[in-house]
Amino acid sequence: MSRSRAPRSVLRRVLLPVAAAALAAAFSAAAPPSASASAPVTTSATSGAVSRAVATDTRTPSSQPGWRRVWADSFDGAAGSRVDADRWTYDVGPGSNFGTGEIETATDSTDNVFQDGRGNLVIRALGSDRTWTSGRIRTPRLFGAPAGGAMRVSASIRQPNPSYGLGYWPAFWMLGPGDWPGAGEIDILEDVNARSQVASTFHCGVYPDGPCQEPIGIGSGLQPCPGCQTSFHTYSVVVDRKNPHRERIRWYLDGVQTFAIDQSQVPAETWRSAVDHGFAIILDLAIGGGFPDGVCGCSTPTPQTTSGGTLQVRYVAVDALGTPRSARQ
Repeated sequence: MSRSRAPRSVLRRVLLPVAAAALAAAFSAAAPPSASASAPVTTSATSGAVSRAVATDTRTPSSQPGWRRVWADSFDGAAGSRVDADRWTYDVGPGSNFGTGEIETATDSTDNVFQDGRGNLVIRALGSDRTWTSGRIRTPRLFGAPAGGAMRVSASIRQPNPSYGLGYWPAFWMLGPGDWPGAGEIDILEDVNARSQVASTFHCGVYPDGPCQEPIGIGSGLQPCPGCQTSFHTYSVVVDRKNPHRERIRWYLDGVQTFAIDQSQVPAETWRSAVDHGFAIILDLAIGGGFPDGVCGCSTPTPQTTSGGTLQVRYVAVDALGTPRSARQ
């Protein structure tokens, strides 16, 4: 899910209305992930039934044995303060900049993006009918798994819980530098229309179609996530490059593996282009767009969509095995 303002990336994370029917069919038909997926790696893992999700520790966890903490933010600023400018930058502008069909204007106002003084980042959507504001932030620093090593990116998040949520589209995701989708995108958490679900997706190759079936990508589909709107849960991804012959990406919810993709599922050069570099980490709350429209089979948001829904984040952390790949954009 990419919404860069750069003209070259107008097609990044393209889930436009023309793809809505295919998108809805793909997500509604997606089978639950296999319970035989690989065992979890650490604090944020994924396997089988997302419906088993339970609330987890909400503060930044220590890096587990073998893993080394590379970067983290616990959002400990004063109530109403902006995010740390050394850790985050704002993507601002109308939704039309982002190539997804979303309709909100992303701002750097503390009405939309702020720390709440209780250890949380809050991204809040405000508006009515077709006029909305919200927020999107990204790390200026890029994080990647080195060849022979691994990287884990985790966040403790409470999904938006508006009383009427058609059009809400929260996301926690990673984006590679360069043109979409070839430079890679890893969606760690997406939900739409306040359904208390979670989708995990890998984007790669070329648009349209290609080895990652763009603009849909290779993913888990929307899976049930009970309690994910009312309590904090840990969402993670591990980019595992320890075995050069079987590199993998694994997604986790509260320590249980929910989905995985193996390098053998796409051509070798496609995989390398999508994985062998650093990624920006992005948090945002969109309103409207191809994904929520496609899932509901309607145009979102509606006049009834509730203003003031929030994406809340307790921490974001990056851990590494091996020497991490890191750079600033």
